[in-house]
Amino acid sequence: MKRQVPLVLCFVFGIAMIFTQFSPHTFSQGIHNEVTNWTHIITPFALVLAVATLIQTHWVRIRRRTTHWQYSIVVFAGLITMVAFGIRSGPKNRVFEWLYENVQVPMDATVFSLLAFFIASAAYRAFRARTFEATLLLISALIVMMGNVPIGDFLWNTVMAWTPWDNATSNASQWILDNPNLSSRRGVILGVSLGAISQSIRIILGIERSYLGGGD
Repeated sequence: MKRQVPLVLCFVFGIAMIFTQFSPHTFSQGIHNEVTNWTHIITPFALVLAVATLIQTHWVRIRRRTTHWQYSIVVFAGLITMVAFGIRSGPKNRVFEWLYENVQVPMDATVFSLLAFFIASAAYRAFRARTFEATLLLISALIVMMGNVPIGDFLWNTVMAWTPWDNATSNASQWILDNPNLSSRRGVILGVSLGAISQSIRIILGIERSYLGGGD
């Protein structure tokens, strides 16, 4: 019985939300707005659960002295500090703003900048021109990368100044993004959308029950 209640709720709310998407009636739109408000209420509980999981995970690492457990202490220090200054006067607190702008933002920028090197190394391994398709992929990737950095147009306008085309790398990069890339993206998005629809139908009808746990 306990496992049937979530299935019934999932079916009822799934059908109701599908109905609201295809019905412009005020009643259906009211149901949609009400359910949306419920999600706003559920979100803080999910945040509390996430924080509790974070604390439990790092506390276990500290207690067991696992590899790099010292960083878990830094996590607790940052969590306590940000909560202590943010809970009093909110995000407008000067210390909270200073910590966010001078600690959080630089760390985010550092992590994302490191991703560029991982992407470059992965691209080097993936774009080896061993086949015709790989050669096209390599050439397109080089054009797009050079067209999205200022040095690309600078080199073109300097070396190829005798040509009538200015900023050719950025123009070619934009053409690749707007035409072949966009076409392939739409195909991928269409396939993903069909997969999401089929998976949603399986969940609403109770065929897919993995979200209940227990390996069903």
